[in-house]
Amino acid sequence: MNRNQFQFIAQRIFKSQNQRVAVEAVIFDGLSSYEAEKRFDVPKGTLSRNVRKYKSEADYISSVATA
Repeated sequence: MNRNQFQFIAQRIFKSQNQRVAVEAVIFDGLSSYEAEKRFDVPKGTLSRNVRKYKSEADYISSVATA
């Protein structure tokens, strides 16, 4: 997935812009979830769950597209 595809998916599953930016930093920029939580003012302990949520959504979309 590229950043444009990420933005489309993230807008649908995350309400907060901070959540979207933090997940994007973890996925594309290689930040740890802990560092991204601090940097983007995301509640502690939620970002790793949101990254897993995004990855499962992206995997589902990829599997549907290849079917």
